[in-house]
Amino acid sequence: MPDQPAILVADKKNALRVQAATVAAHRAGIRRGMTVSEARSRCPQVETELLDEDAESEDLHALTAQLLRVSPTIAPLPPEAVVAEVGRVPEGLVGQERTLIERVRIRMNQLGHLAHVVVADDPIIALRVAQWERRSTLIPQGDGAQAIAPLPLQALELPNRDLSFLNSLGIHTIGQFAQLPAAEINGRFGPHVVAAHALSCGRTQPTLINTWPENGSPCITQDLPAPVTELEALFFVIGAMVRDLTTRLIARNQATTQVDITFRLDDGRHQSLTFCLGPPSRHATTILDHIRRRLERLQLGGPVVGLTLSSHQPTDFDGRQIDLRDPRRRDEAVEAISAQLQDALGSRSVLGARTTPRHRPEGAWRPVPFGIPVPRTTGTAAVAQALSHCDDPVDAWQGHPEPICPERPPILLRPPPVIEVEVNQESVLTAIHLDGRWHHVSHVLGPEQIAGEWWSSPFQRTYWRATLDDGRTAWLYREHGRWLLHGWWDR
Repeated sequence: MPDQPAILVADKKNALRVQAATVAAHRAGIRRGMTVSEARSRCPQVETELLDEDAESEDLHALTAQLLRVSPTIAPLPPEAVVAEVGRVPEGLVGQERTLIERVRIRMNQLGHLAHVVVADDPIIALRVAQWERRSTLIPQGDGAQAIAPLPLQALELPNRDLSFLNSLGIHTIGQFAQLPAAEINGRFGPHVVAAHALSCGRTQPTLINTWPENGSPCITQDLPAPVTELEALFFVIGAMVRDLTTRLIARNQATTQVDITFRLDDGRHQSLTFCLGPPSRHATTILDHIRRRLERLQLGGPVVGLTLSSHQPTDFDGRQIDLRDPRRRDEAVEAISAQLQDALGSRSVLGARTTPRHRPEGAWRPVPFGIPVPRTTGTAAVAQALSHCDDPVDAWQGHPEPICPERPPILLRPPPVIEVEVNQESVLTAIHLDGRWHHVSHVLGPEQIAGEWWSSPFQRTYWRATLDDGRTAWLYREHGRWLLHGWWDR
């Protein structure tokens, strides 16, 4: 309840820190980013609750979709804000903007949220005012720097080391920070502080907010205020873009199996990455986990000035959560693992197998990229396929079932090694020499004659399936008077 001091906390920067606070907690001096101990020192009776980031993210996505009626150009600003581009009304019609503020605030209240709606030139300035002044307001055009000047320096979310240094110099408000010479800031601090100083002075870059697409693949573009070379800074921007992407997917009831990121470099070149997700997903944390693993070993071709994030062929999402006991979870796990391997090794290094109509066992399959479904044959093609597997065309046309294919071992050796064997008087295998010793054959099946391909490389082999005394089952064949070990069955 708003009149009850309560805070949402999460593990940030190696400590439980405040992520959101009720009005009563805010009045007691509790601010976002404080540790729990700091919050309790200001308000001992404050109640704490651990933040459920997944639930909060889903809630923010739902709120963003609700505001589509306000503007199609809209995006989430995690963890607790939404930004929409509404444009500027002509002078003398400012009341329309105030009416819009009330409409949004009332709609949020109807949905069970206490919202602070701020209209400003820059979305970051509007966000800081909403977070720290806790009120709805209209900031006149060009007055963004004056609006945030009274706010504490913590509102700029500077790194702790830089914040402590500035506080030691007696700088405690954004207005005081803005009075520092820009040359001194550029020479002493990193890009995060430089960008924050530009914001405090009102020198902001226009933020590109993408129009919510009705159809096609969602594509999000973000220009950076200055060239960036630090991967951690890029990941911070990508995180916001991914949450924007997942919001759009949720609003369209879709999910994606692949995300593409293009880095626009300052020399005009582009560097692109593709991230395979495995099973369809619209979960921001899952997508970011894939991206972070890949970015850890990325070598940028130069400073980055812009990014583009797109979803490759999103699919419809049925909203069904598969039970852990469902055997289909095994396929989902294979898809997820194969996607991680493709990201790590490349798509050409992770392959599946597809059968081909060849007589030679080692040529009866071909490698294909993992995850490509086997095409289903229907209609005339299905009849042709049935005819190719049946000697009697009448039986094939009548739907006669295809003959059962003989079992083949899952492990084939390439090339098959030549081995020594012992046979009895009936030419039946009795022992095989492997791994430097003789193994007794406890059970044998065969012979099976396989021949063909006279038009290219004709062959004629006699195959045997032999179970050894140690439990292994081998597949052997005899050709040109030699015995060769062609494969193994799993135990």
